[in-house]
Amino acid sequence: MGRPAGKIVHRGHCGNTLVEVIDTGDQRSLYFSGNVLQSVIYRSTPHDLVLSYTQHMMSALLLNRFPEQVLLVGLGAGSMVGFLHHHLPLCHIDAIDSSQYIIDLARGYFQLPDSPEIAIQCCDGHDYVAGRSEDKPPYDLILIDAFDHSGMSASIYCADFFKLCLQNLKPNGILSLNLWSGDGKRMIAVKNDLATCFSSVIELPVPDRGNVICLAGKKTNLIYTLELSHQDQANLSAQYGINFRKIIKTCFKHNFGFRQKLARFFF
Repeated sequence: MGRPAGKIVHRGHCGNTLVEVIDTGDQRSLYFSGNVLQSVIYRSTPHDLVLSYTQHMMSALLLNRFPEQVLLVGLGAGSMVGFLHHHLPLCHIDAIDSSQYIIDLARGYFQLPDSPEIAIQCCDGHDYVAGRSEDKPPYDLILIDAFDHSGMSASIYCADFFKLCLQNLKPNGILSLNLWSGDGKRMIAVKNDLATCFSSVIELPVPDRGNVICLAGKKTNLIYTLELSHQDQANLSAQYGINFRKIIKTCFKHNFGFRQKLARFFF
């Protein structure tokens, strides 16, 4: 995605990577390497999710409606933290990022909320989860959006880390994972690792984007949890400002075979 014209409010480097914060009207965007869009917020309503892939990641809320403990691996500009804290202010959020520079940008430029319920740590995501003590409460949701200079982080997008996530999820907990389809072989390997570790996996391609969101859980047949009434879909869409009806339709399209679709039509 090309970088739009706008006012550059910050320019710096994270390692060897150019990092820019750009204002275009009410939008504030975080760009890497000149043209790689990482995050966007509306400055007037920073709790709204702008990028479609983040909205699709939040479809995890349809599978676990009332999370009390959430882990986010890959803070970025903090848009998902702001969204969750706005809608679920009593939910505790642990957010991990390997770059203190990015954490400081999120706080200084992207209105990252300051709350006792939000714990931000600069560390490796794999090390953080591996080092959690057994007396720590398990998570309702684990959200993974961890990319580095080579793409999907090797220490995060792997079977070893998925097993750690499984151990740190509640029985009805959900893992929501952002994949990049531009690395086809790697994406297939990651999806295979997910299927090996979790009882059920839902694939959710983001329309007109290169992202594929995977939702994984300990329970089997997660897809049937999304069979909500039209009224429930409308209510949840209005509550969170996300078109969940469209997302659910995409879920069924990509995760039901012909016989399952036929059965839903008649029964």
